[in-house]
Amino acid sequence: MATLLNKTLFTFRFRKKKSSAVQASFLIKLSSLMAEGFSLRESLLFLQMILPKEKHWIQAVLEELEEGERFDSSIKKQGFPDRVSAQIYLSFIHGNLTEALAASGSYLEEKAKQQGQLTKLLQYPLFLLVFMIGILMAIRVMILPNFEQMNATNGSSINNIAIGFIYHFPTLLGIISLVVCLSTLIIKNQLGKRTAIQRTAFFMKIPLLSAMLRLYYTNLFSYEWSQLLKSGLQMNKIIELMQTKETTQLMQEVANEIEKELRKGLNFKESMSQFTFFNSELGFIIMHGEATSRLGIELAVYAKDCQLRLMDKIQKIFSWIQPIIFLVIAFFIMCVYLALLLPTFTMMEEIL
Repeated sequence: MATLLNKTLFTFRFRKKKSSAVQASFLIKLSSLMAEGFSLRESLLFLQMILPKEKHWIQAVLEELEEGERFDSSIKKQGFPDRVSAQIYLSFIHGNLTEALAASGSYLEEKAKQQGQLTKLLQYPLFLLVFMIGILMAIRVMILPNFEQMNATNGSSINNIAIGFIYHFPTLLGIISLVVCLSTLIIKNQLGKRTAIQRTAFFMKIPLLSAMLRLYYTNLFSYEWSQLLKSGLQMNKIIELMQTKETTQLMQEVANEIEKELRKGLNFKESMSQFTFFNSELGFIIMHGEATSRLGIELAVYAKDCQLRLMDKIQKIFSWIQPIIFLVIAFFIMCVYLALLLPTFTMMEEIL
């Protein structure tokens, strides 16, 4: 009993979510070692030596493997994403574990790169935005009351609008924050009651997200299907595999829905038309690949194309974020100028 308790506490202590960069580095190094002929256990033992900061949770993975736990299940317990654990589970079936580890590592590496890029992109403008909000709050509390009398006699219409904005800014900020928090809680609560397909379909209704999500899920499913097809499995067997609990919830539900449609006599393309989070051409590629007996290769090429297009869209969105924040800051500065400096300059001109 004491041993079990100690093990539980040990697992809980090192189960905290690791950064995408740490996970990516681990998977890429593991893939490289296995490509050189190391076994999974030998690779983990070596990584335990060269990654001292990660040795505790790697040791936990090793212990679980010795007890008969699958590798995909073990790393999922260590905080790795469901997508990664599902890819690794499927790789044990199609036999390309090394390639799956490298692909998962590259995905996490790109994710960490994007997170770092977004942080650097937002760091300075968000600091300025918070600073300007603090200035507006200070003006509203300490300075604006002293300008009310002068504004009553010398204020222009545009000056009155700027002062009105600053005067009601704390209220507006509070209302917007409250609406955002309540909306987030309500949406999160409602989505928690829905299936994975329904949750994904909801996010597909958001204009900025829909195009990226469609490329993301098309890439994910195309890649996994291509690897399984290359290993010699047929689509019917692949659908059966994706229904297992070891894959992601979305994969399971998609596989279940496709199976239902196939039993009704529909072809694969028709059965996929119900999913709004797949590119429309995916069905045509599957039909063409089945006709040419090169479906695995065609899906692999198409998955890579979707990945490149997704990266391009993300970079374009990143290029718009900073200018938009600077425009908001410029609007705040203009309000301060119109509310305080413009009346002051006007009064000075009248005195001179």
